[in-house]
Amino acid sequence: MNDTLLTDDMLQDDRPLMCDAARDDAAVEAALGVARAPMARALARIRRPRARVGVIETPLGEMLVAESARGLLALRFLDVSGASDPLDALRRRFDLVEDAQAAERVRREILRYLDGDAHALLNHPVDLSLVESPFQRRALMRLRRAVPPGAVITYQALAAAVGAPNAQRAIGTTMAINPVPLYVPCHRVIRSDGTVGHYGGGVERKLRLLRTEGFCVDRDCRLPAGTVMGHLQTRIFCDPRCRAAMRADHNRMVIFADPRRARGAGMRACKLCRPS
Repeated sequence: MNDTLLTDDMLQDDRPLMCDAARDDAAVEAALGVARAPMARALARIRRPRARVGVIETPLGEMLVAESARGLLALRFLDVSGASDPLDALRRRFDLVEDAQAAERVRREILRYLDGDAHALLNHPVDLSLVESPFQRRALMRLRRAVPPGAVITYQALAAAVGAPNAQRAIGTTMAINPVPLYVPCHRVIRSDGTVGHYGGGVERKLRLLRTEGFCVDRDCRLPAGTVMGHLQTRIFCDPRCRAAMRADHNRMVIFADPRRARGAGMRACKLCRPS
């Protein structure tokens, strides 16, 4: 009789039977549901980012282009003798994927720049992940922001601009390891005596880039007459022989190829010397 009643109760109960194994599976699934989002975030942190790479032909020579999701990561002249393999540093941090279209966009920007479009390189974001030192990253970003096309700055003035006025040698080293020349314009950093100094891509390329930006650099690799001095704080530009320019702290100044380019950078002419 009891067996009959038990069977009747079981038949009337339409709930699914839950054995111990099913309960265990459900518990595991619930635990995984809670852990799934944190695990995904952790995996995203340890997964290597990708970099798109390609080789381009430009009037400056053959160049390697590498771009991350954050911006232009590397731009290297491939004919510089004694240089390290540009892919080594990239492979240590990124998974490399060939992307001809991304490289072609950079090539077109460089061509526009060399054809006289001073703003062709300004809006392309850069990624300084390959630069190890915070000081070096700070110097490179300050250079990109403060020294426009048609202007140059001395190693010493750039050191002062990042709060280390005696670190011109460190600035020279920083310019030498700049991973994205042209876009971070290390060709716009010169010596205090007015000579152009060294360049990772060779002095001839530095001269070509400066001439593209309006500097008629002579055979002695020295800036020509006709340049004007622009003060980074007052935003006033002067003839270099002006009394105001001679009294000013040259560590706070940049040199423009001519008054037109100084005005184009938002500076106003000195009322004492009235540079034309």
